[in-house]
Amino acid sequence: MNLSGDNFKELVRPYLLSGLKKGIPSLFADIKGLYNDQSKQQTIEDIVEAAREESVPNSSAASSQSSMDPTAYLWTLYFLAQHYSFVSRPARALAVLDMALSHTPTLPELYTCKARVLKRAGDLLGAARCLDEARLLDGQDRFLNTKSAKYQLRAGLVDEASAILGLFTKVCTFFPG
Repeated sequence: MNLSGDNFKELVRPYLLSGLKKGIPSLFADIKGLYNDQSKQQTIEDIVEAAREESVPNSSAASSQSSMDPTAYLWTLYFLAQHYSFVSRPARALAVLDMALSHTPTLPELYTCKARVLKRAGDLLGAARCLDEARLLDGQDRFLNTKSAKYQLRAGLVDEASAILGLFTKVCTFFPG
């Protein structure tokens, strides 16, 4: 079976739409290997962009018959942001992330994705600030705390990084004995 052109589109479309509908955050990572083929990359972009356009809240394209709920719309934007970042279109990735953040400003994954896009674009300070916003949404998440500290160190904000790391580390005193 030839997995290109229309055959590829017939197989990947239901997989993508199902993953977006279920809200699978790792969907992009699952299919990233297909990006070695430019035509498959374009097919994936076309499918997901069409899904986004059909499900935009409060638009004439969206109707009561829309197959996507607001959560699926959010994960569609998240997928597209990862896609555009991966294909070196950071301005488009940031625009999509802004749409997602205006839709759901409390999802840490959106801030971590935005931080990654900013880092790849060379804005280390912006990336550190963005990841700090993610950290503040869930102060008990050690992953976010650690990632935020790492980004702050990368941006040269050593004191801020030390303060974050101090939140979940203990001072150990050594008594020789």
